[in-house]
Amino acid sequence: MQNKENLIEDEIDLRELFKTIWNKRVFIIVFTLIITSLALVYVFFKNPIPIFQGKTYVEIGQIQSQNFGEKSLDKSKDLAEILKLEIKVSVNIPKGTSDLLEISFADKNKEIIKNNLEKTVDFIIKRHSEKAKYHENVIMTKQIGDIVIGNEPINKPKKSLIVVVAFVTGFIMSIFLVFFMQFISNMRKEENK
Repeated sequence: MQNKENLIEDEIDLRELFKTIWNKRVFIIVFTLIITSLALVYVFFKNPIPIFQGKTYVEIGQIQSQNFGEKSLDKSKDLAEILKLEIKVSVNIPKGTSDLLEISFADKNKEIIKNNLEKTVDFIIKRHSEKAKYHENVIMTKQIGDIVIGNEPINKPKKSLIVVVAFVTGFIMSIFLVFFMQFISNMRKEENK
Protein backbone atom coordinates (compact mmCIF):
# COMPACT_ATOMS: atom_id res chain seq x y z
CA MET A 1 0.00 0.00 0.00
CA GLN A 2 2.86 2.34 0.82
CA ASN A 3 4.43 1.68 -2.61
CA LYS A 4 1.20 2.83 -4.26
CA GLU A 5 1.23 6.04 -2.20
CA ASN A 6 4.87 6.70 -3.14
CA LEU A 7 4.03 6.06 -6.78
CA ILE A 8 1.14 8.52 -6.68
CA GLU A 9 3.34 11.05 -4.89
CA ASP A 10 6.06 10.71 -7.56
CA GLU A 11 3.72 11.18 -10.53
CA ILE A 12 3.94 14.39 -12.50
CA ASP A 13 0.68 16.27 -12.62
CA LEU A 14 0.57 18.07 -15.98
CA ARG A 15 -2.40 20.17 -14.90
CA GLU A 16 -0.39 21.42 -11.95
CA LEU A 17 2.56 22.27 -14.20
CA PHE A 18 0.41 24.20 -16.68
CA LYS A 19 -1.36 25.90 -13.78
CA THR A 20 2.02 27.03 -12.42
CA ILE A 21 3.05 28.36 -15.84
CA TRP A 22 -0.31 30.12 -16.29
CA ASN A 23 -0.09 31.74 -12.85
CA LYS A 24 3.41 33.03 -13.59
CA ARG A 25 2.72 34.05 -17.22
CA VAL A 26 3.45 37.72 -16.53
CA PHE A 27 6.88 36.84 -15.13
CA ILE A 28 7.57 34.58 -18.15
CA ILE A 29 6.55 37.30 -20.63
CA VAL A 30 8.51 40.06 -18.88
CA PHE A 31 11.65 37.94 -18.45
CA THR A 32 11.52 36.82 -22.11
CA LEU A 33 11.05 40.42 -23.28
CA ILE A 34 13.98 41.64 -21.18
CA ILE A 35 16.33 39.00 -22.63
CA THR A 36 15.09 39.68 -26.18
CA SER A 37 15.47 43.45 -25.65
CA LEU A 38 19.05 42.98 -24.48
CA ALA A 39 19.75 40.98 -27.63
CA LEU A 40 18.20 43.72 -29.78
CA VAL A 41 20.34 46.36 -28.10
CA TYR A 42 23.42 44.22 -28.63
CA VAL A 43 22.60 43.62 -32.30
CA PHE A 44 21.94 47.27 -33.15
CA PHE A 45 24.83 48.82 -31.23
CA LYS A 46 27.48 46.18 -31.78
CA ASN A 47 29.04 46.86 -35.15
CA PRO A 48 32.11 44.73 -35.62
CA ILE A 49 34.98 46.02 -37.69
CA PRO A 50 34.31 44.52 -41.12
CA ILE A 51 36.83 41.93 -42.24
CA PHE A 52 37.09 41.18 -45.95
CA GLN A 53 38.60 38.19 -47.70
CA GLY A 54 40.57 38.01 -50.92
CA LYS A 55 41.40 34.96 -53.03
CA THR A 56 43.62 34.02 -55.90
CA TYR A 57 44.55 30.79 -57.61
CA VAL A 58 48.03 29.58 -58.54
CA GLU A 59 48.82 26.67 -60.83
CA ILE A 60 52.08 24.97 -59.90
CA GLY A 61 54.43 24.56 -62.85
CA GLN A 62 55.95 21.32 -64.09
CA ILE A 63 59.32 20.09 -65.22
CA GLN A 64 59.05 18.04 -68.40
CA SER A 65 61.76 15.49 -68.95
CA GLN A 66 62.10 12.77 -71.55
CA ASN A 67 63.73 10.48 -69.00
CA PHE A 68 61.51 11.07 -65.95
CA GLY A 69 58.23 12.38 -67.39
CA GLU A 70 56.40 15.33 -65.81
CA LYS A 71 57.20 16.41 -62.29
CA SER A 72 55.77 19.34 -60.31
CA LEU A 73 58.10 22.12 -59.24
CA ASP A 74 56.67 21.71 -55.72
CA LYS A 75 54.34 19.29 -54.02
CA SER A 76 51.13 21.23 -53.39
CA LYS A 77 50.80 20.08 -49.76
CA ASP A 78 54.38 21.05 -48.94
CA LEU A 79 54.03 24.44 -50.61
CA ALA A 80 50.73 25.03 -48.78
CA GLU A 81 52.42 24.41 -45.42
CA ILE A 82 55.32 26.74 -46.31
CA LEU A 83 52.89 29.51 -47.26
CA LYS A 84 50.85 29.05 -44.08
CA LEU A 85 53.95 29.25 -41.89
CA GLU A 86 55.99 31.93 -43.66
CA ILE A 87 53.39 34.30 -45.13
CA LYS A 88 50.41 33.47 -42.88
CA VAL A 89 47.87 32.95 -45.66
CA SER A 90 45.18 30.29 -45.91
CA VAL A 91 45.80 27.71 -48.60
CA ASN A 92 43.38 25.10 -49.91
CA ILE A 93 43.91 22.48 -52.56
CA PRO A 94 40.65 22.20 -54.53
CA LYS A 95 39.26 18.68 -54.79
CA GLY A 96 40.23 16.78 -57.89
CA THR A 97 43.38 18.83 -58.45
CA SER A 98 46.98 18.24 -57.54
CA ASP A 99 48.76 21.31 -58.89
CA LEU A 100 46.25 24.07 -58.09
CA LEU A 101 46.29 26.19 -54.93
CA GLU A 102 43.52 28.47 -53.68
CA ILE A 103 45.23 31.16 -51.62
CA SER A 104 43.14 33.43 -49.41
CA PHE A 105 43.80 36.16 -46.89
CA ALA A 106 41.46 38.16 -44.63
CA ASP A 107 41.91 41.62 -43.16
CA LYS A 108 39.96 44.83 -42.51
CA ASN A 109 41.96 46.68 -45.16
CA LYS A 110 41.45 45.61 -48.78
CA GLU A 111 44.79 47.11 -49.84
CA ILE A 112 46.62 44.94 -47.29
CA ILE A 113 44.78 41.88 -48.63
CA LYS A 114 45.78 42.71 -52.21
CA ASN A 115 49.41 43.38 -51.27
CA ASN A 116 49.69 40.19 -49.22
CA LEU A 117 48.25 38.02 -51.98
CA GLU A 118 50.53 39.66 -54.58
CA LYS A 119 53.50 39.08 -52.28
CA THR A 120 52.47 35.42 -51.94
CA VAL A 121 52.21 34.91 -55.70
CA ASP A 122 55.59 36.63 -56.20
CA PHE A 123 57.12 34.39 -53.52
CA ILE A 124 55.85 31.25 -55.27
CA ILE A 125 56.96 32.35 -58.75
CA LYS A 126 60.41 33.41 -57.49
CA ARG A 127 60.80 30.07 -55.65
CA HIS A 128 59.81 28.10 -58.75
CA SER A 129 62.00 30.23 -61.07
CA GLU A 130 64.99 29.20 -58.93
CA LYS A 131 64.02 25.54 -59.18
CA ALA A 132 63.32 25.74 -62.92
CA LYS A 133 66.52 27.43 -64.06
CA TYR A 134 68.42 24.11 -64.17
CA HIS A 135 65.89 22.44 -66.47
CA GLU A 136 65.25 22.94 -70.17
CA ASN A 137 61.56 22.14 -70.59
CA VAL A 138 59.50 23.80 -67.88
CA ILE A 139 55.89 24.87 -67.75
CA MET A 140 56.20 27.81 -65.38
CA THR A 141 54.00 28.41 -62.33
CA LYS A 142 51.35 31.03 -62.99
CA GLN A 143 48.54 32.90 -61.34
CA ILE A 144 45.12 31.98 -62.69
CA GLY A 145 42.79 34.95 -62.90
CA ASP A 146 43.02 38.11 -60.85
CA ILE A 147 42.93 38.62 -57.13
CA VAL A 148 39.28 38.77 -56.09
CA ILE A 149 38.35 40.64 -52.92
CA GLY A 150 34.76 40.33 -51.74
CA ASN A 151 32.69 43.43 -51.00
CA GLU A 152 30.72 41.75 -48.23
CA PRO A 153 32.46 41.34 -44.88
CA ILE A 154 33.00 37.74 -43.79
CA ASN A 155 32.24 38.57 -40.15
CA LYS A 156 28.79 40.07 -40.72
CA PRO A 157 26.63 39.12 -37.71
CA LYS A 158 23.38 37.24 -38.29
CA LYS A 159 21.16 39.71 -36.44
CA SER A 160 17.84 37.93 -36.83
CA LEU A 161 19.35 34.63 -35.68
CA ILE A 162 20.81 36.30 -32.58
CA VAL A 163 17.41 37.80 -31.67
CA VAL A 164 15.52 34.53 -32.25
CA VAL A 165 18.01 32.54 -30.17
CA ALA A 166 17.79 35.14 -27.39
CA PHE A 167 13.97 34.95 -27.44
CA VAL A 168 13.92 31.15 -27.25
CA THR A 169 16.63 31.10 -24.57
CA GLY A 170 14.83 33.75 -22.51
CA PHE A 171 11.55 31.83 -22.77
CA ILE A 172 13.12 28.54 -21.69
CA MET A 173 15.05 30.20 -18.87
CA SER A 174 11.91 31.93 -17.60
CA ILE A 175 10.02 28.62 -17.43
CA PHE A 176 12.97 27.03 -15.65
CA LEU A 177 13.02 29.90 -13.14
CA VAL A 178 9.26 29.57 -12.54
CA PHE A 179 9.63 25.88 -11.70
CA PHE A 180 12.73 26.54 -9.62
CA MET A 181 10.90 29.23 -7.62
CA GLN A 182 7.95 26.82 -7.19
CA PHE A 183 10.35 24.12 -5.98
CA ILE A 184 11.93 26.50 -3.42
CA SER A 185 8.48 27.61 -2.29
CA ASN A 186 7.37 23.98 -1.80
CA MET A 187 10.57 23.19 0.13
CA ARG A 188 9.93 26.10 2.51
CA LYS A 189 6.36 25.00 3.06
CA GLU A 190 7.52 21.49 3.96
CA GLU A 191 10.16 22.87 6.34
CA ASN A 192 7.55 24.97 8.14
CA LYS A 193 5.27 21.96 8.70
